[in-house]
Amino acid sequence: MKGSLERKLDGLTDYYLVVCLFLSLFTMTWVGVGNIVVASLLGILLCIIGLMQQFARVDIWAFAFLAGYQLMSMASSFAAHGNIVDGYASTQMVYLPIYLIMGCLSVKETKLLRRLCVLWTAVTAAAGCLQFVYSTVILGRAWRLSGFLGNPNAMGIFLVLGWIALLQCRQDPAEGKLEKYLPALEPVLLAALALTLSIGSFLAMAAGIFVLFLLERKNTDWKGAFPYACGLLSKASLGIGTGLLLYLAGARTDEPLVGIIPLLYIAAVAVYSEKFEAFLKAYPLIPIGVSVMGVLVAGGVVIVRPSSAATFVERLAMMRNGLGYIGVNPLLGVGPYQWRMLNLQDSDTYFNTWHIHNILIHVAVEMGLVAAAFLLAVAVRSLKKEKKAAQKAELAAFFFHNMIDTGFFYLGITSLLMLTACEPGIKGRKLSGSALRWLFGALAVIHIYDLIKWFFNG
Repeated sequence: MKGSLERKLDGLTDYYLVVCLFLSLFTMTWVGVGNIVVASLLGILLCIIGLMQQFARVDIWAFAFLAGYQLMSMASSFAAHGNIVDGYASTQMVYLPIYLIMGCLSVKETKLLRRLCVLWTAVTAAAGCLQFVYSTVILGRAWRLSGFLGNPNAMGIFLVLGWIALLQCRQDPAEGKLEKYLPALEPVLLAALALTLSIGSFLAMAAGIFVLFLLERKNTDWKGAFPYACGLLSKASLGIGTGLLLYLAGARTDEPLVGIIPLLYIAAVAVYSEKFEAFLKAYPLIPIGVSVMGVLVAGGVVIVRPSSAATFVERLAMMRNGLGYIGVNPLLGVGPYQWRMLNLQDSDTYFNTWHIHNILIHVAVEMGLVAAAFLLAVAVRSLKKEKKAAQKAELAAFFFHNMIDTGFFYLGITSLLMLTACEPGIKGRKLSGSALRWLFGALAVIHIYDLIKWFFNG
């Protein structure tokens, strides 16, 4: 009879594709906007695994658009720098083997992967809450929560995607020990989201809830959709409101130990989350009242961050500035990381960032209009293909956020979206073993080239 450890190892072997994809997300969460060495090594590993697969089912159009974007990105990098390493493709190329490997997963494996990703976002959230309490109580300083991602806005959209993916997990139940812990993760995710004070992430979350409402309205009627939306909004309001209290206790009082109280409340709600949801369903008027309170919570966030309006005005100015450079080279753009250089030479406003806070404008400026068109096509195709409401909401939230921020450039954020909101195997085209080996082989060559080029240049 096999021992407990041996059975667990056998389980990992049975789900080795899931394990590899999850470890890829885990690793990329820490590298911010990218690391050539990490992305290349992950890409090579995934390609080696892909070469052993017999077939995969993928959305050919989505893959082709994503590949087209990467090719234009490499072309732009080569035109500007004389190589393909000093550009975004050297790190973002890892998205292609991730997408192909996902096409090799079964339905059961896809569900398990989504749950592991949600669990990781919850771990990130819990660690962030503890980090905040430590910084306020021990160090006497309160900062916007940046967590493992190193940036509060990036952390915010990461948690939003995790929360919507959690909704998908609960709507699409599966067997396993993780199921009973899923409801407890929600208040932790929402409280940590509040600590980021990321207005863009809150708006992205609102966009996701709005999409869920529209899809529920399409499937039922107003009487069914309205309570559903109020239920989501009430839970979000309570979770974010608690996190906001935790922030205020640490940042705006002389007694940061007061922050322990909302922290204990978060823990209590997590433990009794299912009973709390049952209470909200039993008394339908309460979610409506709490939803109204959510508007007040949103106003509270703006009060806590009085600079938020100025930030959005600056981003609009940034977009206008970027639009002026599209005509310099409409086909290949000015080159990766070159907008910043051009901005430094401007007599106009100086922006202390490397990226225009609108992904389509930024890509059009630095990589050309064709690359931007390919990226937009990926977004439209994904929204059209995915059938589940939560997946559409997650994609919509991510797209909305990237109209006012730069989450796409964070490898961990985009990977989380792919692993939780995309299912290439659903109604995908079957790729034979030979075609799959050619694709993985070509991608492996690119990753190896990037790694070698970086090594000798470094």
